[in-house]
Amino acid sequence: MAKLSDTIANYLDLRRKIQAKQYSPVYLLHGEEVYFIDAIADLIEESVLPESERSFNQTILYGKEVKIHDLISMARRYPMMSQHQVIIVKDAQDIKEFDKLLSYLDNPLPSTILVCAFRGNKMDMRTKIGKQADKFGGAYYAAKLRDYQIKDWLPEYLRQKGRSIDGSAIQMLVELLGADLPLIHNELEKLLINVKDEFIRTVHVEANVGFNREYNVFELQSALGLKNFNKAIQIAHHMSARAEKGEILRMVSNLHGYFGKILLVQQMPGASKGEMASTLGVNPFFLEEYMIAAKNYSPVDMERAFNQIKLLDLKLKGVHRGGATDGEILIETVLGILRAPQRV
Repeated sequence: MAKLSDTIANYLDLRRKIQAKQYSPVYLLHGEEVYFIDAIADLIEESVLPESERSFNQTILYGKEVKIHDLISMARRYPMMSQHQVIIVKDAQDIKEFDKLLSYLDNPLPSTILVCAFRGNKMDMRTKIGKQADKFGGAYYAAKLRDYQIKDWLPEYLRQKGRSIDGSAIQMLVELLGADLPLIHNELEKLLINVKDEFIRTVHVEANVGFNREYNVFELQSALGLKNFNKAIQIAHHMSARAEKGEILRMVSNLHGYFGKILLVQQMPGASKGEMASTLGVNPFFLEEYMIAAKNYSPVDMERAFNQIKLLDLKLKGVHRGGATDGEILIETVLGILRAPQRV
C-alpha cells in the first residue's frame, strides 16, 4: 500500500496512544477533515473513564458557551475518586480569547485531560499555544483528504472492523459520494450492517448506497464519453427528477475527474494500457471506455466540457442561476457538453 498521508498516519498513531492509555494533558485537534477530529474526541469521551465515573469527572462543552476563565478554573480542578477528569470542548473555534488558555498550558494539571476540537479550522502552530500543545504530544492537524488518500484510508478503517473491501468498490464509493468522508463513513456503517460477507464488493455498494443501475453518475459519464446523446439526456432527466438535495452538486467532482482522466489519456500517446491504467488510477477493465472517449473529444470539445462543468459548479452554488432548479442546470450542462461546435 502507498505511504499513508500525515493526516491518516498521525491519526492512527494518536489513536494507538489513547488506546494504550498514554494520555496527553492537552489535545488540540484542528483542521478541515472533521471526521478525524470528531473520531479522536469521541474516542477520548468513550474510553478514558469508565461509565460509572463520567457523571462527576467528564464534561462536554461547546465553544459558544465557554468563557475562557471558567474553562481554566474547571481544568484546574482535581477529579473525584478517579485518576482523571476529562473536559471536551467541541467547536472550540468559537471560544473567545482562546489565547488566554496559555496560562493553563504553561502548567497543566496532570490529572486533567483537556480536549479542544476546532472543526474545520486550522490553528497556527507557530503561536505560543500551538507550541505548548505540541510539546505535550496532543496537537493533531487533520488536512482535508484528497480522493486518492480516501482510497488509502478506507481499507485501513475496514481492517480495524475485521472486514475488507474491493478496490473497485472503493472507487465507486468515492465517485458516487465525492470526497465527503463523514458521508462515506455513514454509508460504510450501513454496508457493515447489511453485508454479511467479510469482503465488500461493488455489488454490495450498488445494492446499499442509493445506487440505480441505469440512472447514476457512472452511466451518465459513460454516455457523455461515448457521446450517446439520447442516453445522456435520458439519464440527466431521470436523475434531475429524483435527485436529493446536494446530490447534483456532489456530481461536479465526478464529472470533472472523469474528463480529467480523458485528458490524461489524450496526453499519453504510445503509452501501454498498463501505464495508462496506473496513471489514471483505474481498474484496467474500465480503461477501454476512457480510450474511446479520448478519440471522441477534440481539444475544442474538451475545453467546452470543462467550461460547462465549471459553470455547473458555479450555478449550483448560486452564481447566475436565475430560477433554475438543480436538475434543470444539470440538463443544460449535458446539452452544453454534447452540442456540436458552431461553424464560422
